[in-house]
Amino acid sequence: MTGTTTTTATTSTSTTSASQPTQTVDPETLRQVQLMQTRRLSNIVGPLSGADNISAWLSSLGADGKWPDSEVDYTTGCPARRANWPAQEHWQRLLTMAAAWHGGLKGGEQFVKDDNLHSKISLAMDYWFGRDITNLNCLINGGTSLCPCDNPDNTLWNTNWFSNVILIPELAGETCLLLNDTLTETQFDHCTNMTGRSYNLFLRPFNEVTFLTGANTLDVAKIGTDEALLNLNVTQIADALRRVHEEVVIQEAVKADGIRPDGSFGQHGGVLYNGNYGKYFLRIHTNDIVDFEIETAQTQFAASPESQSALATLFEGDHWMIYRNSLTGVLHWDFSVLGRFISFPVIDAQATESIKLNLTEIGQLGELWNSPIITQFAQSLSADDDNANAGKLVGNRMFYDNDYMVHRGRNYVSTVKMFSSRTENTECTNLQNPLGFHLSDGVHYTYLKGNEYEDISAAWDWNLIPGITTDYGATPLSCNQTGFTGIENFVGGASNGDIGIAVMRYTNPLTKALKWQKVWFFLEDDVQHTMVSNITSTSDKPVYSVLDQRRHDDAIFIDDGQEYKIEASSSPLSSATLWHGGVGYALSGLGDNDTLHVEVGEKTGPWTAIGTSTQPPATVDLFSAWVEHGSPAGAISYSMFPGTTFDSFLKKQLQLRLQTLCNDGSVAAVYDEAHKTVMVVFWEQNGGSVTFTPPKYAPITISTNGNIALIYRFDDAAIFVSDPSQTLAAVEVDLSLGAGRKPPQWGPHRPKSFVISLPTGGLAGSSVRQEF
Repeated sequence: MTGTTTTTATTSTSTTSASQPTQTVDPETLRQVQLMQTRRLSNIVGPLSGADNISAWLSSLGADGKWPDSEVDYTTGCPARRANWPAQEHWQRLLTMAAAWHGGLKGGEQFVKDDNLHSKISLAMDYWFGRDITNLNCLINGGTSLCPCDNPDNTLWNTNWFSNVILIPELAGETCLLLNDTLTETQFDHCTNMTGRSYNLFLRPFNEVTFLTGANTLDVAKIGTDEALLNLNVTQIADALRRVHEEVVIQEAVKADGIRPDGSFGQHGGVLYNGNYGKYFLRIHTNDIVDFEIETAQTQFAASPESQSALATLFEGDHWMIYRNSLTGVLHWDFSVLGRFISFPVIDAQATESIKLNLTEIGQLGELWNSPIITQFAQSLSADDDNANAGKLVGNRMFYDNDYMVHRGRNYVSTVKMFSSRTENTECTNLQNPLGFHLSDGVHYTYLKGNEYEDISAAWDWNLIPGITTDYGATPLSCNQTGFTGIENFVGGASNGDIGIAVMRYTNPLTKALKWQKVWFFLEDDVQHTMVSNITSTSDKPVYSVLDQRRHDDAIFIDDGQEYKIEASSSPLSSATLWHGGVGYALSGLGDNDTLHVEVGEKTGPWTAIGTSTQPPATVDLFSAWVEHGSPAGAISYSMFPGTTFDSFLKKQLQLRLQTLCNDGSVAAVYDEAHKTVMVVFWEQNGGSVTFTPPKYAPITISTNGNIALIYRFDDAAIFVSDPSQTLAAVEVDLSLGAGRKPPQWGPHRPKSFVISLPTGGLAGSSVRQEF
C-alpha cells in the first residue's frame, strides 16, 4: 500500500537530501497534487502556536538530540502512561520548530529557513528514529508475549496502540512533510516507514484491527495522505481519500461508529461522542475532515455529494451541542457529548478546553461546497454572545439515534442525556472516567453563563449528577463497572422543532435494584416540566431526584423571597419554590413525604481520582439541590424556569397555566393552557388513552394502540408522533371530541383516526407530523 507509482523525474537538487520518488502523472493531476500539498502545509502550520518557546527548546536540547527528562518524559513500554503518552512532547516540539523553519508560524518569523534551527530539528528527529520501534508487534500488542515488557532494545512504544499507530506517526508525518526535500535519505526512509506501517494496517484482517473504524479510520487515512504527499504517491492519495470518504457517510446501524442520521456522532459502539471523536472526524472529523476537504476541493479527489451531505448533517447536529462560556468567550461542547473526557480540566487542552474547531476554515469549506448549513454554522458561532446560547439557536431537537435531547432558549441551553438497549451510557478507558456510571441516567445540564459545570467534575458528587434519579450510593463506581448497554428500549422523544418531550424508562443495568419512568416536557416560554413515576427500589439507599449540581452563583431564594441561609451540611426544606443562578423551580408536584435538600459549599477532589490529568486537586464552591423521595417512592413532578431573575421567576410560575393530566405507570401528560398544547407519553405497549377538557373547548380524548410520545398544538392542525422504543412500524391514533366547541384548526369532522407509518432503520425514533 505504500508502493509508488511509475516514476519519471522530480528530484531534489541537493545531494544530501532525500531523493524523492518521481512520478509519471498527467500535468493536470500533478497540478492538483501540488495544490493539495500547498493547502496541506498551510493547514498544518495554521493552528500551531508556541514560537516563543523555540529558543528555550534549542538551548536545552542535548547533543544526542534528546531533551532533559525534566522537560520531556521519555518513559517507554509498559511503565509508560497509556493515555496521552508524555513522550509525544518530543514530536510536538519538533512540529512547532519545523513549522517555524518552514514559515507561517505566528511569532516565528525569525526562524524561517534558519540553518541552526534545521540542524537541531534534524538532530532531535534522528534521536527518535534511533529508538524507533523495531518489533512491529509492539504497534498494537505492547505488553504481551509478542512485545514483552522487558523491551530489550529500549525502543519507544506504548502499550496503548493509539500512541504507536496514530499519535506519534501523525506528528512525525506532519513534521516530515514540512521539511520535505531537506530530509536526508535516512530520515526520509524513517518518515515513510513510521507513516507507512500505520497505513498498512488497512491490509490486516479486520479482526486484528477492530479499532479501525470511524474517527480512527480517518486518522490513519490522514497519516497515509501525508506520506503520499511526501513521496508523491498519487495511487495512495486516491486510496487514502477513498477511505476517508467511505467514512464520511451516514451510518444507520444501531450503535454504529460515525455520523448518524440525526447528526449525532457515535464511537466505541454506542457512546455519544460529537465533542471528541466527532470533533476529530471533522478535524479529521471537523478540522481534519475540513482540512481534507479544503485540500481536495476542486480536484479529482474531492468529496462526493453524498459525503458533503453527511458532513453537513454532522455540522447541523454539532451546532445544537455547543454552548459559550460568556465569561471567557470560549465555545465548548455540552459535557454529555464528551464521554470519558469529562475527566479533564480545561487547562489540559483536551476536549473540555474548547470545541477546537477552526471556524474560519469551516466557513471556507461551506463556500467551496456552496453549503448554507456549513456556512451558517461557522458564521453564527463566530458571533459574540452574552450568554451560553452560542449562535442564538432557539428550539428543540431530539437526537433519536443516541438518546439525547437539546432545548435552547434565547439565553440558555438545556440538554438531557439518556441511554437505552440501543446505546451505551458511557465508558471508562485508560483509567479515564471511572466514576461515570450515571452520566446517561437522564442527565440534565442547564447552561446560562456557560461556566456552571466547568472544571467541577473532580470535586462534585458523582452520585448527584444533575438531573438523575438514583438510589444514592447503591451502585459501586469503578472503571470496570462503568460502561453498559441499557436494558430498556422505551427511551427517546418527540419534537416539533420548537418544543419537545424526552422520555426514559430506566432499570439500573448493574444492580437491577432501581427502576423508574421519567419525562421531560420542554414547553414554550422557557418552561420545562419533569415527571417521575413508577419508582421501585430494592436497595436500602434513599432515592433522590437531582435538580442540579453546579457552581454556586450568589444568592439562593426559597418560597416568596426568603434568602436561603447557607449551612455546613445539606438542609431539608419544605419550600414550594427554589431559585438559584438563573433557574427557578416550582415544586408543588412533590408529595407530603418528599423532601427538598439544598447543599452549598466548597468541595475538593483530585483529578487523578477520575482520570489521567496531573493537575492539582480542584476546590469548587458547589450548589446542589435534590428531592429525596418518600418511602415508598411516589410519583412527583416539578417545573423549571431557566434564564430567569428571581422576580421574573416568581411572576412566571404564578402565571403558569399548566395542567398535569396524568402521571402514572401508563400515561404521562400535561396540557399547556396558555399555548393550547397537549403533550402525552403512552408508556404501555398496547397504548392507552387520556381525556382532558381545555377551557372554552369540548373535552378531547386521545387514544392509541402503541407506546408513543405525542405533541398536539391546536394551532398546528397536526400532531407530532414518535415511537421511543423504535419497535413499531405503524401506530393508530384516535382523537375524539365530547360535546362543546371544537378547538382551533380541528376541521369538519369531530372524531379523527389516523394510521401513522413510523420511520425505520436509522430514522427509527424520529418524529412524524400527521396533518389533520
